[in-house]
Amino acid sequence: MTPLIHPLGDSAATVTWPIVSDTEAAERVERLCGSLRAQWHRGYESLVPAFASLTIHYSPLVLSWEQISMHLEELLHADSPNVPRTSKRVEIPVCYADEFAPDLAELAAGHGLTPEDVIRIHSAANYRVRMIGFSPGFPYLAGLSELLVTSRRSRPRLKVPAGSVAIGGCQTGIYSLETPGGWHIIGRTPLAMFRPDLDPPCLLSAGDEVKFVRVPREQFYDGSAV
Repeated sequence: MTPLIHPLGDSAATVTWPIVSDTEAAERVERLCGSLRAQWHRGYESLVPAFASLTIHYSPLVLSWEQISMHLEELLHADSPNVPRTSKRVEIPVCYADEFAPDLAELAAGHGLTPEDVIRIHSAANYRVRMIGFSPGFPYLAGLSELLVTSRRSRPRLKVPAGSVAIGGCQTGIYSLETPGGWHIIGRTPLAMFRPDLDPPCLLSAGDEVKFVRVPREQFYDGSAV
């Protein structure tokens, strides 16, 4: 249960929580993120949260490894302050129409469900962004119903359109760019997950709450769903 602090190259430190539940790990990562933001040092550059770890990028011209590791030790062993959360709740419009959901019928049949059952269950859940990874802006979302947990495809696709909403294992996610991918595609959102012209460029961040909202194909195509 004791967190481990170790260097990642000469300008980053990673804190890892071994042997904790998925939910507890997320809480600890979010807690340390909040503490660091509340006591931000000018030598810090960015935070990269993951499932059970947090990486802190820093300037070695401003901070030494000894200084940053000592600060992290202090924060980890201090009483958790009441740090205001910076996460947000985002509604994601999704069209589950056939042209956007090539795996929906097969996934439903594999669970003894109808496509409408899958859509209802998928859009009813509340999700939490655990991390951004794989490609810029791709959110890994926890909170998928056990009824929809599905192993990844045996043969990944070479091209998955940006905006595709998919299921992989016990998670759901949104492809931010057109990339190869092995998750089961059950819908698509017209929202852009990654906009390099914006600051911040990613629509979602770790800790954000996500709710999928079903929209008809007409609203998807005419832009009114955004």
